[in-house]
Amino acid sequence: MSSLLQFLRSTVFTKIVMAITGLLIIGFLIGHMLGNLLMFAGPEKINAYALGLKNLGPLLWLVRFAMIAAFGLHIWSSIELASRNKLARPVQYDTKKSLKSTFASRTMLVSGLAILFFVIYHLLHYTFGIIQPNTYYAGGYRMESTGEIVHHVYNMVVAGFQNPFIALSYIIALIFMSSHVSHATSSAFQTLGVMNPNIKKITSKIGPALAGLFLVGYLSIPIGVMIGVIKKAPDQKHVSTMTKDCPDTADCKCE
Repeated sequence: MSSLLQFLRSTVFTKIVMAITGLLIIGFLIGHMLGNLLMFAGPEKINAYALGLKNLGPLLWLVRFAMIAAFGLHIWSSIELASRNKLARPVQYDTKKSLKSTFASRTMLVSGLAILFFVIYHLLHYTFGIIQPNTYYAGGYRMESTGEIVHHVYNMVVAGFQNPFIALSYIIALIFMSSHVSHATSSAFQTLGVMNPNIKKITSKIGPALAGLFLVGYLSIPIGVMIGVIKKAPDQKHVSTMTKDCPDTADCKCE
């Protein structure tokens, strides 16, 4: 029992927590990106995707709570490791040189904090509608396949990225995220014991590859809106106006 407690308090365990939660977050980022790319397929596809997520009900909230826990543990482990490193070296070097470290590895704390603020901002913007509420509740969308009136996610995203300040803030945050992923992914595999030289050659390239994929995939949407590739969908006739008191359901009678 005492050996288990010692392990749970050890730096090794904290690094394992950081690695596992980091990989879980990367898995979420891949799925989230693939869903977001449906913006290029038009309002029917992205709105159907958003409706599908909403219809998951309790399962969706289970995933959300799991991701909140992963983010929380990832932040805790990073703070804990930074604190232990500081305690281990209370007196700083007079001259500090970075021999083999990359820019991404040296700015992990900064990029991590930038991602945290970005996640909070993103939730306030597109999940809770607190930022730009006028576009969040701007109007519903009648599904061509079912006739159901749903939340017009497509036009909400377009309206958001038509604001230069919002688009620029997302672009900057996504650059930080890609930088963080570039170093963190390879580091996570090393923490989890992937030390075989042949395998390590592959895993060391996964981080930069994912970073490039995320950068292109996620940035394509705000840039697509800014250059006019993704445009606002035309208003549909006989579709109720969305308000805070008018939910996105087919029996809504608000006008």
